[in-house]
Amino acid sequence: MVFLGGLSVFVDFSLLVVFFGFFIIWLFLWGLGFYFGGMVFLDPVSFTLVFLRVFIYFLSIYGRLQEYNFSNHFGGFVVCLTSIFFLLFLRFSFPNLFIFYVSFEFIFLVMFIFLLGWGYSPERRQASFYMVFYTLVVSFPFLIFLVYRGYLYGSFLFFVYDFWGAYWWFFLVFVFMVKLPVFGVHLWLPKAHVEAPVSGSMVLAGVLLKLGGYGFFRLCGFSLGFLYSSGYIFSIGLLGGLICSFFCLRQVDLKSFVAYSSVCHMGLALAGIFSFSFFGWFGGWLMLFGHGLCSSCLFYLLYVFYERFFSRRMFILKGSLYYLPVLGLWWFLFCILNMGVPPSLAFFSEVFILIGVGAYGLSSLGLLGLFLFFAGVYSIYMYVSVMHGVRVFGHAPFFALVREYLVFFCHFVPSLLWVFFLGRVFF
Repeated sequence: MVFLGGLSVFVDFSLLVVFFGFFIIWLFLWGLGFYFGGMVFLDPVSFTLVFLRVFIYFLSIYGRLQEYNFSNHFGGFVVCLTSIFFLLFLRFSFPNLFIFYVSFEFIFLVMFIFLLGWGYSPERRQASFYMVFYTLVVSFPFLIFLVYRGYLYGSFLFFVYDFWGAYWWFFLVFVFMVKLPVFGVHLWLPKAHVEAPVSGSMVLAGVLLKLGGYGFFRLCGFSLGFLYSSGYIFSIGLLGGLICSFFCLRQVDLKSFVAYSSVCHMGLALAGIFSFSFFGWFGGWLMLFGHGLCSSCLFYLLYVFYERFFSRRMFILKGSLYYLPVLGLWWFLFCILNMGVPPSLAFFSEVFILIGVGAYGLSSLGLLGLFLFFAGVYSIYMYVSVMHGVRVFGHAPFFALVREYLVFFCHFVPSLLWVFFLGRVFF
């Protein structure tokens, strides 16, 4: 038994070395702006998201390795998760708009199977159909746009656009807003998060929510319609994020709480992108990357709490600091990362978005200030409501596993270490 325990710890730390070796390689390659000939295109934006895709893929499997190791469905689980990440590679690395669309839609089909097969409760069927319904409604107009665009230009590459038709830009805005998602088309996200297994929530928050933002980065510079409608989309991002921050304060399920906070952050990223300034674009990009690391680990922390207390309700979990002091430290660290304290990625992304929003219009700074204030309020509330207070039910002390601490550590360090390489963007 001692030998097996030592072997398990050795494997855990070996995988940790592999993770951070990959991270260091990425730091050296990031920002070079390279193109691999043939079909694959990688620049700093797509390479960042490919890195995030691989990183979350390993951590989502590694975090549940012990649970699924003795399951009859572990092979299907790995195949389904691998299919999602292969489609994500096609999505982020190919300049062909048709492959862009096919991988875009097939990802959510595989996610539908994943949610139905490994979800927690019978309500997962309703959550799956919510996600598919939103995807299908916006997918068909986008397919019509693709057919029209292929007929008009004779090519599906991103780089041959000139000016699109007067109203075609609306289909692009709508399809990417649903996938981001922003307030008004966000109802599928909390339902999918609540019913999904922890690996599905990590994938959904860490990578899949970046699909809409990546689409805006790639395509919104090619149509004047985006420029003409930027004021409306910009306002939806800020106002929707502010409204969702109020929704966060009335949630009782912590998974739903973190899901609504994701909608808030995506609204802020949308406002930065549609400020049409360098600082706003760069802040939106940082927000996508920082949110992928922070939100993914928050969902894994909730899974660790659920494994101990069999509930995600704030009323049940309050006072957990007495029983799980080290997990309380990690919960505190990721709550403040979610809030955007220096020197985290969220802090620098908010600073850059603040500059971009100020350049777009000084009148928007007051609304952004309210948004950032309430984002801090709900992050503090999320920590205090779980860790402090008197427990309703008594429990014996619990202990966390080495594997769980390593997953927390692998999420936390890139969120801070990446900040020291921001200068490569400017110099």
